[in-house]
Amino acid sequence: MKKLLSIALSFYLLTNALIAQPPPQDEPGNEKIEALKIGYITKRLDLTAAESQKFWPVYNQYEAEKKEIRKSTIGTIKELKEDGDFTNAEAEAAIAKHLEFKSRDLELTKKYVAEFRKILPATKVAKLVTAEEHFKKMLMKQAQQGGPKQGAGQGPKPWKGQ
Repeated sequence: MKKLLSIALSFYLLTNALIAQPPPQDEPGNEKIEALKIGYITKRLDLTAAESQKFWPVYNQYEAEKKEIRKSTIGTIKELKEDGDFTNAEAEAAIAKHLEFKSRDLELTKKYVAEFRKILPATKVAKLVTAEEHFKKMLMKQAQQGGPKQGAGQGPKPWKGQ
């Protein structure tokens, strides 16, 4: 009963946190992916109500900062990948941007792991890292297969509007 109450409270707090933030406008379906991710992480970490209340605002800030890093550094690399025909100087610039992105992402991860450790035990912080990676892999696999399986056939992608 305590666990059920904890999960219900977690989803209530998460819903309020998500409503307070404007949804990302860059891709339709991001809201559904984020909802799936929140549910997945909450389940994998087995967060208590008290942990959820402290964890999700920090995690949302982490995600926002991570998104800003991606926006500021990935554009050049994406343009070169799409074009396929670029000079050596452009390739060098793309490599530098990629390394900058990796470096900034690592520093951000270090910063927030320290913040998460103030809220959660190390075991849950470790589970968070693996849960994020597992969720990404699961999402990619479902996208490659045309979405999650429902019954005998393949159903729609969970993040696509229906």
